[in-house]
Amino acid sequence: MLAPQPLYHIIYHSLATGDGMSPEALAHLLRQARAYNQDHRLTGLLLYAAGTKEFVQVLEGPRDEVTRIYQKIAQDERHKHAFVLHEAPATGRMFPDWRMGFVSTDLKDLHTTGYFPLTSARDYQRPPGLAVHAPEQLRRFLADFATAQATDE
Repeated sequence: MLAPQPLYHIIYHSLATGDGMSPEALAHLLRQARAYNQDHRLTGLLLYAAGTKEFVQVLEGPRDEVTRIYQKIAQDERHKHAFVLHEAPATGRMFPDWRMGFVSTDLKDLHTTGYFPLTSARDYQRPPGLAVHAPEQLRRFLADFATAQATDE
């Protein structure tokens, strides 16, 4: 029997293509993600701000699985400009009970949490991989935001 792999997480940001994601498209995406994650020991959170068409996602689990799914996600045509905000080994899961927690919010709701948009349309001259928020601040924000506002499956 193989020894369990240490935990790893990736936090990435991207922009939805076109007019953004409809509620139906998001529901379909979540069904797919939750089924895949269940089978591959992955957990996480997906945050979608419809006003700015921004995604922020946390993926956590065994490193090879996290890396594999992020590479697949980065090629998905439903979004663009995916870049990693933070990735590292993890001492524990931020979202241990969530195959994929989800928060959809209006931009005005995000402002009440202290969130500010990570990008703007003109901001994409930034080199991919540039961390906009310090990793620990970003991790705390995501955990606090999910605790306060997310509804799990």
